[in-house]
Amino acid sequence: AGMSAALAIADSGYDVQLVERSDMLGGNLLNLHYVVEGYNPQRLLRDLVNRVQAHQRIVVHTRTEVIDHGGHVGNFWAELKTTLPNGSVEMLRIEHGVTILATGGNEARKHTLLDYPQVITQQDLEEKIIHSPEEITALNDVVMIQCMQPEGVAEYCSRVCCTNMLKNAIRIKLFNPTCRVSVLYKNIVTYGFREEYYTEARRHGVIFIRYTDDNQPDVVFDEDYDQMYVKVHDLSLDQDLKLPADLITLSMAITPSESTKELSEMLRVPLSSEGFFEEAQIKLRPMDFMREGIFLAGMAHYPKFIEESISHALAAAGRALTTLSQKSLHLGGVVAVVDPDKCVGCLTCTRSCPFTIPQVVQEEGRAGVGNLGGAAFIDPAQCQGCGTCTGECPANAIQLLNYTDDQIMLRSIGGLGSWRTTTPIEVS
Repeated sequence: AGMSAALAIADSGYDVQLVERSDMLGGNLLNLHYVVEGYNPQRLLRDLVNRVQAHQRIVVHTRTEVIDHGGHVGNFWAELKTTLPNGSVEMLRIEHGVTILATGGNEARKHTLLDYPQVITQQDLEEKIIHSPEEITALNDVVMIQCMQPEGVAEYCSRVCCTNMLKNAIRIKLFNPTCRVSVLYKNIVTYGFREEYYTEARRHGVIFIRYTDDNQPDVVFDEDYDQMYVKVHDLSLDQDLKLPADLITLSMAITPSESTKELSEMLRVPLSSEGFFEEAQIKLRPMDFMREGIFLAGMAHYPKFIEESISHALAAAGRALTTLSQKSLHLGGVVAVVDPDKCVGCLTCTRSCPFTIPQVVQEEGRAGVGNLGGAAFIDPAQCQGCGTCTGECPANAIQLLNYTDDQIMLRSIGGLGSWRTTTPIEVS
């Protein structure tokens, strides 16, 4: 997603700084050797990487992470830290007009079953199929268990797991038709035309067995610990099954990248209940954050297929270009302004603002009441003009331009708050 967005913006004539934490570009494409549709994703990877590295308007920073970020739309800045192969560190500060988050996601690898050497993830199985096909042809029984959530992670559907399982199950059957492949699932999610691959897997002889949360599969061994079995309650037969397994594969949840929480705090953008970045509005603004000038692309938003991640990245690039293409930015006139001479530094505005914009600033002219050493500051380029801090400020130090107290109360003509009754009210 990051490379697709970078190329779209660079091809439009704007400079791009591409920051990559690892030492190689590619993200999850590096671990994808084939897809169920049949094309080779490694060709896409090579094409994207070659175009990015050769593009004159893209500067690639590998082994680099963002350690600080600030500013506002059209005038952002970021502090980058690059760790060189020899262990030394280089620091770089860049200025930019927009920020796009394309931090991706990872296959979870925390589960008690993974302690057994015969239990691997679907990603590990794909590596075996590509690099050790002789191990695949020697298998007699494979059991695949879907919807495996690591401990401490909220339960959600990772969308791509079922299709990923189908491509591996079909590939095993093509390599080794006599191998018995059983899939234990809660629900099969193969939306759109991907349903045909579910039908193809059944045609190859893959067996699908549904289980529920109340009767989850369990791994057991025989008395000599030579043979591994998976016990599951078959809902169709309404009886317990004991399936022999030479290999067990788990479809683990896709979790946000390690830097997601840290970046959300640094950039002051929200996270969803699943831990991914949360867009401003899922239908109307799926590429935007409420904070202007910061956009979202790919699996940083939620697990997606390759084509969906690319589409999301191109859409984010299009939204970014609407900002970059403007010679000057016109911001809204309804913004909150702090009077530093009235500010008591109570931090009420910093806590109540839904966009986390107010900050206490220590600089000349902002000493606060009694020279406390600082006063609140609201960046007018970021303020959304909601008026929350204006109403919450106990010192009445914040005014909302065009909606000030004098304009609302109309003191000059005895307006708001000046009504009085002329007829006495008797209370019985």
